[in-house]
Amino acid sequence: MLTGIRLKEKTRLFEKKMQGPAHWIRLAILYTLAHGELPLHEIVIDIDEAQNLVSHHMKILEKSGWVGKRTEGREVYYHLIDRGFFELTRMLVDTPYYHQTLLKRLK
Repeated sequence: MLTGIRLKEKTRLFEKKMQGPAHWIRLAILYTLAHGELPLHEIVIDIDEAQNLVSHHMKILEKSGWVGKRTEGREVYYHLIDRGFFELTRMLVDTPYYHQTLLKRLK
């Protein structure tokens, strides 16, 4: 088990990553994209919020590594980046909770 400075170092690595989904709109975006890649206008419709607000939250998710995008013509499509979810799991990999609970549920 890590303590003190080593614990601070480890958790600070993940702090910025965890700020990504720390808002209900960003959680809604992640949930929506878990169903597949979507263009921004469809995400706006699904979440039922203003486009500028959704765009703002998309940028935060992009910067924190949870969401990626690709452009096709004038349309921008968004998708989940697996790495964000794996990094969260990686933070817990050296804990009993990970080995006793998460691994059993992932099987």
